[in-house]
Amino acid sequence: MVAKIEDTFISKSFSRVLVGQIISVTGSNATAVVIPLIAVITLNCSSFEVGILTAAESLAAAIFGIQIGKWCDKIGPDKTMLLSNLIGAMATGALFVVLYLNIISFPALVFLMLVIGVASLGFDISRTGYTVALVPRERIPHANSLIEGANAVGEGIGPSIGGWLFNTVGSAFSLLFDFASYLTSSLLVFVNIHQNKQEYAQYDQQEHDAEDADEIGNDYLAGFKYVISNGIIKSIAFSAGQFNFFTSAFFTVYYVFVVRNLNMNATEVGLAATFSGIAGIVSAAVTGTIIKKITPGPLYIYSLIVPSLAAVLVPLSSIFAGHSSIVLITVCISQFLWSFAITVSVILGESIKQIVAPEGMLGQVSSAERMIALVAEPIGALAGGLCAGAIGEKIALYICVLGLGSSALWTLGKDGILSFKKPKEW
Repeated sequence: MVAKIEDTFISKSFSRVLVGQIISVTGSNATAVVIPLIAVITLNCSSFEVGILTAAESLAAAIFGIQIGKWCDKIGPDKTMLLSNLIGAMATGALFVVLYLNIISFPALVFLMLVIGVASLGFDISRTGYTVALVPRERIPHANSLIEGANAVGEGIGPSIGGWLFNTVGSAFSLLFDFASYLTSSLLVFVNIHQNKQEYAQYDQQEHDAEDADEIGNDYLAGFKYVISNGIIKSIAFSAGQFNFFTSAFFTVYYVFVVRNLNMNATEVGLAATFSGIAGIVSAAVTGTIIKKITPGPLYIYSLIVPSLAAVLVPLSSIFAGHSSIVLITVCISQFLWSFAITVSVILGESIKQIVAPEGMLGQVSSAERMIALVAEPIGALAGGLCAGAIGEKIALYICVLGLGSSALWTLGKDGILSFKKPKEW
């Protein structure tokens, strides 16, 4: 039994990363609830100001993403992850102090969100390279499944913890949970750094042209150039960028539509979100097996098309308006299918990138990918709101469905993801 558990979690070093991931994501999602509450209740911010605050984290990542990727490749993913955690701890600790002393202001809150955004991106980018360093090539899909499972757990329980702490101990002390999560995650990474020579798995790197990798690695835009030049990663990055654009647009309209058009109450909306979280955990548990049985290229395409089929259930459920139970079941099924497919897409896309991209450039390639997604999200949210206001929520949702499904077109080129050859180890 002990041997089976050790095999499931790959190694002691990776197990620490996994535990740190759960703790970090839980803390971040708790704070994601607390920060808007601070803005609305403590600072009495307007909706526009809350929008600025929400965009601050993505803006920081978009501005500093390239440099973070280069730092990750230069000093190593383990040290980048540790530094990111410590920066996040300092920012959260500073926010606690200004709240406790009652000297908080909106500009200060925006600035601290910018810093937290940089820390979050640094953690995500470094985790990609760190996984490759710790995990044998044949276990990469399994490792990414475990990470996405950890994300699903943290995303599921974090918001509830954040809301409960805010109501129980107040805005300032509720931030100490995230502060503690940063420190705990930092400690786990520090232990790995101290012991890495003894416990690092041997990474069986796929053959790449080392001279070309070194030459491009000195270029400030190396990550973007590699994404554009490599057909497989390009197809992943741009399909994900379009998908994120329409996802952001869809969910901008979704909450208005299900409340006003489908007459769902807050409890029912929360229940649908719970089904989404459950699907993420289930998908993370079985995706490794799915990858072994289905060719990666077609599987990735399926993972982009299924969410569009799930999304269309939301506007279609208006047919059953007046039958609240049928509407609720339909929306819950939609959210479950959506989250299940997205988790497959994330795990598969991450695993392919870790195999294809040079190990010394994973940070830059990851930052380029994430910046494409981060630029798409706020624009998509704005477009979704404008479209819904002009032509109505239902039609806007149908347009989003078409946009989601057509994102798979980026993958159909001869050099795209269909050209990826599954490693024998998978």
